[in-house]
Amino acid sequence: MYKIKVCFFASLREQLAMESTQVVLSKPLSVLELKEKITAQYAQGSHLLDKGIQASIDFEFARDQDIIDPETVNEVAFFPPVTGG
Repeated sequence: MYKIKVCFFASLREQLAMESTQVVLSKPLSVLELKEKITAQYAQGSHLLDKGIQASIDFEFARDQDIIDPETVNEVAFFPPVTGG
């Protein structure tokens, strides 16, 4: 079993009412599978499934199909779409 840190930023942090959490993983899973795991554990977790939620794995942008290997990954972060001008 491996623990990885999962961080939430901007409005997503407010919606989930937490800055970060620890998730225990026993095998690799995709970013989408991690979103679904968190959604099942936390009442407000469904916000992770909103359209446009971005992710990073150890500070590198990631897509829903990218794999999180708990043996090598330390942190996954989620954040809402970035807008600006």
